[in-house]
Formats: sequence, structure tokens, C-alpha cells
Amino acid sequence: MNSLFKNMQITQLSGRLRQIAGTPNVLSMQFSAVDVAGIRESIITIANACKEDDPQIAQQLLATKDILFAANQFGQTFINPYAIGEILFGLDYLSAKGQEPSAEGQANVDLWVYIHPLIQKSSKKLYEDGHFANAAEDAFIEINARVKNLFSIVNPGSKAPDGDAAMTTVFSTNNPLVEFCDRSTETGFNKQKGYMQMLAGAMSALRNPKAHSNNEILSAEEAYRRLATASMLMYAIDDAVKYSKIKE
Repeated sequence: MNSLFKNMQITQLSGRLRQIAGTPNVLSMQFSAVDVAGIRESIITIANACKEDDPQIAQQLLATKDILFAANQFGQTFINPYAIGEILFGLDYLSAKGQEPSAEGQANVDLWVYIHPLIQKSSKKLYEDGHFANAAEDAFIEINARVKNLFSIVNPGSKAPDGDAAMTTVFSTNNPLVEFCDRSTETGFNKQKGYMQMLAGAMSALRNPKAHSNNEILSAEEAYRRLATASMLMYAIDDAVKYSKIKE
């Protein structure tokens, strides 16, 4: 795993576990299968990423993961506060180590600075709480909502299409409501076509990751890739809105 993603996931998991530990009546909190799987997957990912440099910490994380949750006779799942402390000990060690300058003398970078503000607004809190699939989903829902709003601005009173139909209508190569650039040139036409196809494809493939596989669990790294894709597309829409002189 890339060290930036590893440090980011350590920070997010630490925050999530501290939030749980600080919850009143934590012993009576119940956890869904998705929550349990998401937290365990994060622990496994971090342990695998540090097993070469910190084998003892990796072993501790993996061992404690197995006692972090327990189910009662009614199938309800609860968390073990003692295990939270053990895991936080390992995560804090790795976090402190990760804050040291890299071999090139550069400090860790906050990856959120590269994400569009609207995507941060829709997804950052979910992502940092460990709800990676929801964070990715909401990023593309935000794009869908913005494009539908652009349709309504250009065609007031008309019902806006949804999903990939909204993208191919608003950013059509033949009669677009919103243009990315001058389409009279081959380069301009290809740019319009390319972004239209990317946006339509994102609606079909990425807008609802949970719909493609029940309770799909995304890793932090995969979710961030999707957020980065959504961010790139949202910045492209910024440029198109500006070029088309539309006031949102």
C-alpha cells in the first residue's frame, strides 16, 4: 500500500475507534455485519502494509482483530473495549512513526487538498468514519444532482433526466446544453465527447457501488480512487460551467 494511503487509513481507523470508545454505554452498542467487516478489513489492510517493517505490531493487530467483536446468543454483535485499547496502541505507534519525514525529507501530504470542495462536502465525513462505499456513492450522487440542476437552469420547467441520461443530454456532442470548450475543432469535439462518456460511464459503474454487490465493502484506497475520479469530473464541470457562462 502507498504510504500516504496507509497513514490516511491509520488516522481514519484511529478516529473511528476513539469515537466508538468515547460513546456513552459503549458496552451496549450493537454493530452491523457491514460495520464489523469494514473495521476488520481496515485492520487487516494496515497490518499487511506494516508487516515487513513492524512485524510485531502487525501480529498484534491481527490477533486483537479476532477478539474485537463478539456476538451473543441472539446474534447481536458488540465490541470489546479492551481490544480497542490494544489496537489503538498499535495504530498510535504506526501513526507516530509515519509522521517522521520520508527518505526524501518530505512530510506526509493531506490528500484531501486534491479533492473538489463539493466532493469533500458530500463524502469526507463518511470516508473518515470508515463508510467507504457510502462516501464513494455520495460523490457521484453529488455529480448527478449538479448536472440535473444544470439541466433545470438551461431548461426551466422541464423534468431533468437522471444518471447517464442526464450526462448524455446535458453534455451531448451534437446539441449540448453545456459545453466544455469550442467543439468546432476536432480536439474540442473529442474533449466534449470524452467527458460526456466518462460522466455517463461513472453514473452506470460508480454512482451506486452497493447496488452492484450487496453490502459491497470498499477499501480506503479503492474508495479514494473513486473520490479522486469524481473530483476530476467535478472540476471538469466547473470548467464547462465557466466556458458556457452559466450561473448556478
